[in-house]
Formats: sequence, structure tokens, C-alpha cells
Amino acid sequence: MQSMFIKRASGMIARMGMMVSLMVMSSQGYTQPAATAHAAAPAADSTVNGASAVSLNNGVRYQPLARWDVDRLNRILTMDTPKFSGVSATYTPAQHAVRLYRVSYPSVVPERGNLSTVATGLVAIPENLQGALPLVSYQHGTVYGKQEVPSYPEQSPETQLMIAQFAGQGYVLVGADYFGLGDSTQPEGYMVKASHQQATADMLVAAHAVLADLKQKTDTLFLAGWSQGGFVTMALLEKLERQGIAVRATATASAPVDVFMALNGFLNFPRKNDANWVNSLFILSAFSFENYYGVPGLARSVINPAYYDAARKAYTREPFNAVDIPTDLRTLIQPEYFDPQFFAASAYGRLVADTQAYRWVVKSPVRNYYGEADEAISVGLGQLAATYQHSMGAGNPQVQAVSTGQTSHRGTFAQAVPQWKAWFDASR
Repeated sequence: MQSMFIKRASGMIARMGMMVSLMVMSSQGYTQPAATAHAAAPAADSTVNGASAVSLNNGVRYQPLARWDVDRLNRILTMDTPKFSGVSATYTPAQHAVRLYRVSYPSVVPERGNLSTVATGLVAIPENLQGALPLVSYQHGTVYGKQEVPSYPEQSPETQLMIAQFAGQGYVLVGADYFGLGDSTQPEGYMVKASHQQATADMLVAAHAVLADLKQKTDTLFLAGWSQGGFVTMALLEKLERQGIAVRATATASAPVDVFMALNGFLNFPRKNDANWVNSLFILSAFSFENYYGVPGLARSVINPAYYDAARKAYTREPFNAVDIPTDLRTLIQPEYFDPQFFAASAYGRLVADTQAYRWVVKSPVRNYYGEADEAISVGLGQLAATYQHSMGAGNPQVQAVSTGQTSHRGTFAQAVPQWKAWFDASR
């Protein structure tokens, strides 16, 4: 869950009415123009000139996107990621250049009667390695530019870190963009569980088709995700386990596994360190639920009339004035939602209550990393999946909660990633 409408953004925007897609609005609440957010790789190393898309028989298409050499990957680890996260962490240096491929693939939208759609994602393959490689499916966090996703890695610092730390170390890395993002023509389906499961599971199928065409084998499957992507990762694990697909290990950072708990906390039990950008969580979920679950007027019932139009434009990525969306939830949200009973009984609240990804008997090893100073995910929420699993009888030991110390939302991710890597290495 990441930032969107913070007031201090106005100091970085020279004029109002700027498109959200022209900005990088990240998990820690600061913004910067997308054009300067990420340093481009050297020209000879960042594009694959003249590459055309390859169409496979199952409707999957892929196109060579870029080649990142070892120097580029290690700059990400030593320079770019510390700037992005605000913390220093020790990463395993990259050893292999990586080839990046943008993938499009057929899928369906479960909440809309299995409506056919096309989604996009990324496949990253380390160069010059023989034999079967381990595969990591990475689920990205909340983004506010439509292309700040894995298939546009130059616009996604979190994807850059995963490419550098995992693909640069010999893992195949794949990542779906989610419906409504990347090149998808659907409206965004923010925290719409079944659609997240469908997009990510179908991305795995598509990735295997691409890898087969490129004669690259894989063996073990790992899952990982941060923030919203932590929720999606747990939801994907639930689906894969239900299908009998083996997952060697799953790791998350700052995962909001129970959205009802998260939003109730912001409404009724605010903390002193709660981020001033949590307004975006209500806006994106309200409009997404209205669209995907077919509840006309849902967003209008949640958002105060004075701010509805600006909020809708933020969701649809139309031009809007950042100062027109208040950061104070009691100003933005209709007053009745601060009554816990009303919230729970409302159409919005009932949909939110179903948005969880931890209440099943987990069979494979999971580690949920959480930060003790995370401005978006409370310690209790970060530990929730493990607490639930450990509370069944003698306790299910498969899910463990791991603290990264006094880390912020971004800092938790930055500190967790090398721990994911060490754990996945050991699990192999």
C-alpha cells in the first residue's frame, strides 16, 4: 500500500492539474517527476534494437525489452535502492547480466463473469546459465502511474531491486502488472482478490510458455511481494495450494493480509505515525470494488461529495489538482464510516471484510516480514497471518512473522529483500 495524495507533493508540482501517471508516488509518501525518478541505463545496454514480438499458440506474446549488464544491476543495489528506500542494506552482488521481456497473455476477470481480457507482465532471465533455474514470482506494490509496474521496469524501483538481487544472482524473475495496469485496458482492480489471483496465476502460465520457447527450464517456485503485493502474494499462494501446485517458499514484506483490519485501524484507531497518504487506499479500493463487484454508487457512498470528482479522476488517471484531495480522512470520508458498526454493515465494509489472504491452512513455508515503525502496516497486522496459523490447536508452524526492526514501509522492503534471498537460497 503506497502513497498518493500527500500535501507535500504540491511543493514538487510546479502547476496543478498534473496527471498522476506523470508522477512517481511511492510507498513512503514522497513524489518526484517520473522523468527523473530512475536513471536510464546506457543506450547500448537498455534496449534491444529492432526486436519484434513473438506470438505463441496459446495467445501469449513476448518481446525482448532490455538487457541490463552486471554494472547496471550493481548500481541498482548500491546506489538506486538506498535512494529509493532511505536505508542501507547489504545485498548479494549481481553476477549475471539479465535479459528482460515484456509479456502479454490472455486471462479472465472472475468478478465480471470471467470476462476475457489481456494482461501484461515481465520475465527476466539471467544470461549464460545452463540447466534448470529457480523461479521467483514477484507481486508488486501499489502504484499510481499506470506503467510503474514490472513490465515497465525503468519506472519501477521495486522491480529493479528484484531484478538485480534475484535475476542477477541466477533466478528467473517474473511479475504480473495486475488488471488495469501496464498495457491492460481494464479499470484498475485494486485489492480485488480473485482478479489478483487470476492475473498472477495466469502470468505464471504465460511465463512458462515464454521460457519454454526460449529453451529455459526452471525447477523450484518461490513467491514474494511487498505491500499490496504482499497481500497478492498470499492470495496467489492460496490459489496455488488449492490447485496442488508446489511452492518451495513464500516471503512478503509489509503485507496487509486483512484489509478490513487495516482500514478499521485508520478510521477508528489511528496511530501517531500513520501515513498521511492512506486516503489513497480508500479511494482506490472504493472505485475498484464498485467496478469489479458491480455496485453502482459505492465510491460515492464512501467519499464526501466535495471530493468525489477529484478522487474519481485520481482513480482513472485523469488530470486533477492534488490539493483537491484532503489527507485528513475525517474530511475525505463520509462521517458514518467512522462508526465501526456502520462500516461493518455497509456494502463497502462487507466487501472489505472478504478481502483477506490468510484464513486457510497454509501447507508451505511462509515468512511475513514486518517493520516496527511501518507507517502503513501495524505490527499486529504484520504478524496476523502467523498469529492465526499458530492459534489452530497446537499451532501450524508453516507461517512465521519476522521483524525487520524499526523500519518504515519502504525500509521494511529494503531490509527484507536480502533476507528473502538468503532464505530462498537455503531452501533450494
